[in-house]
Amino acid sequence: MKKTAQIITAVQQKGGAGKSTMISCLAAAMSDDGAKVLIIDTDPQESCVEWAEQNEVSNLDVVPHHKEDSVFDLIDKLESRYDVILVDTAGYDSRMATYAIQASDLILIPSGGSKKDIMGAARTWLHANNLTKRNREAPEVKIVLWKVKPGTNVLSNAKESLEKSGLPVLSAIVPNLTGFDEISWTGGLPDGKARQSVKQFLASLQLGKHLQFYERKAA
Repeated sequence: MKKTAQIITAVQQKGGAGKSTMISCLAAAMSDDGAKVLIIDTDPQESCVEWAEQNEVSNLDVVPHHKEDSVFDLIDKLESRYDVILVDTAGYDSRMATYAIQASDLILIPSGGSKKDIMGAARTWLHANNLTKRNREAPEVKIVLWKVKPGTNVLSNAKESLEKSGLPVLSAIVPNLTGFDEISWTGGLPDGKARQSVKQFLASLQLGKHLQFYERKAA
């Protein structure tokens, strides 16, 4: 069957960077726009699975998957049924993450503003680049400044460091808001300013033509 799903993986060397929250928000936002979405939750903590259990989201399925050697088979089996498949990973230093990176069309690397976060994002980018440089079609990679504090020197230094390194950074910045913590209890999209930030994040991906679902809709 013809492939229809875009494969998007969230990966970051540093723990606690917000991979699961970013995947959950992106899934819910795209589902709201009519996309048929699957999350493959490869993280043993199963944060995306727990999030989905709190509040049913239309057009969205979530499956846990912890068998490293069969993730390609799972994607091959399911990709014709969805517009986008989002893969949540526990980190990049596992075979599971390696396979997910190699299967991806788009890789999103969430990063806070601390020096350790930025260094972790840079190492993750290098790792993903090395893994996929010989792919027939190398995936796009974007670092996302996720749950950062706007207007601070920390954020300014982080942006400057990324720009000087020439790393691919998404234009949208997602601030650290309580709404992102609340969705672990409520499911779905966050409320208030956090929801607006998710919409801006989605719009930035759309404007950069990084999401195939919207490109197909506009065609």
